[in-house]
Amino acid sequence: MNKIRDFFVYLIFGNKNVQVLKHIKRAFREHIYSPDIKIDSLSIFFFLGKWLPFSIAVGITMGIIASIMDLAVVNINNFLSTNIIYLFIYPLLVAIMTGQVLKKSPEAGGPGIGYSILHLKTMKYISMKTLMYKLIISIFTLSGGFIAGREGPSFFLGVGIGEWIGKAYGFGKKFKNMLGLIGGGAFTGALLKAPLGSSIFAMELENTYDFDYRPFVPMIVASIVSYLTFSFFRGNHAFIQLTSKAVWTLDSIPYIIAMGFAVSIVMYLYTIIFHFVAKIAKIITLGRKPFIGTLIAVPLMIGLYYLTNNIDVLSAPVNMKILSNLAQMNFPISVDISIIIFTILITSFTLGFGIPGGLILPVLIIGAALGNIFGHIFPDQLVMFTLAGMGAALSAAAKTPLAAIVMITEMSHDDVVIPMTAAVITSYLTSFGYSLYLGQENIFKGSLKDFKSYRTDSVSKKET
Repeated sequence: MNKIRDFFVYLIFGNKNVQVLKHIKRAFREHIYSPDIKIDSLSIFFFLGKWLPFSIAVGITMGIIASIMDLAVVNINNFLSTNIIYLFIYPLLVAIMTGQVLKKSPEAGGPGIGYSILHLKTMKYISMKTLMYKLIISIFTLSGGFIAGREGPSFFLGVGIGEWIGKAYGFGKKFKNMLGLIGGGAFTGALLKAPLGSSIFAMELENTYDFDYRPFVPMIVASIVSYLTFSFFRGNHAFIQLTSKAVWTLDSIPYIIAMGFAVSIVMYLYTIIFHFVAKIAKIITLGRKPFIGTLIAVPLMIGLYYLTNNIDVLSAPVNMKILSNLAQMNFPISVDISIIIFTILITSFTLGFGIPGGLILPVLIIGAALGNIFGHIFPDQLVMFTLAGMGAALSAAAKTPLAAIVMITEMSHDDVVIPMTAAVITSYLTSFGYSLYLGQENIFKGSLKDFKSYRTDSVSKKET
């Protein structure tokens, strides 16, 4: 037996005197118990004992609040939809209410994400009073008339609530940024029914062209729990409901890339117009600003209604049916262009004037309308072009390419990852250097002076 063992030891190691068991024991002592790979029990206990319960608590809380918010929005919209006149009078009443709220809490107005990004960089907490005001006026805003996204109020509310829950769990202020991001991602994941996309969206938002993975695990736990809680009360149907699957061919790829470029140009114009109008609005007092802006926007809302000949665009925050319609019906190109122009102007004079609401929905509508235009070239690929257009628009506007791909996939329950990626990458690269959301930090930001010094340094190094 020993001879057989010695033979195999010699065959493997070339030396029959090698003490295999001693070597294994020494390796176990030296490596398994080494500081480099020793199991960090403290980190495990800290995650399981603090972060995991916090994430679950945040998810359940956000899911319940999001369900109540969605239920209120849907029921108010059901009443408004009984008479089209209500959808034109109602926004003026909401604007008056918003003006009164802004006098007491200016932070509660506007899209919300820009303020949230700047707030996350501070050590302050959003006050409970501001969160309550934001919740109430956002419910009324999203109920009808306005073209306003859910993600603005949801991210703002999620950031504030997440911070306060974290404080109750005993997390210090050094974790405040992560706590807010986790809450914002979880609330948005529930209201948009896109938990993974919303988590990535929250992480990509904070710094343009940068990505912080630290909050990812607790955030995805919170987002999934929030989504499941919301789905339990409100159902789990897709927001962008499609009756047919998306198809695409290699022949359409050049047109998809062209569409991505067109999207980046339109998003650039939208960014300029929106922030220019918002800047002008600052000369009007806070109490009057929402009403004045809405008063200007109402004729545009009426014009958009008569152009599209249905109320879906005025009820977009409630059910997003306008996105489903654009994805499945070839609108006349003149109507598509009108939808783009009117959406830009309406949101600039409402959200830019302090009406609370997100910019994702307007961006998705613009992207879908551009996709609908390109869909005339390939009518059988209309679904693909509109979904890819939505992803490209979100990527260009918010600088969140990964979130755009994942979020549209989750919201539509359809897979167009490859063509959408082509559109997203094109719009992302050709829109480099600007963002619709103020407050994002561009890590590549420089000046002509920096560029000049860089070139001088490069030349000097080459000469030496």
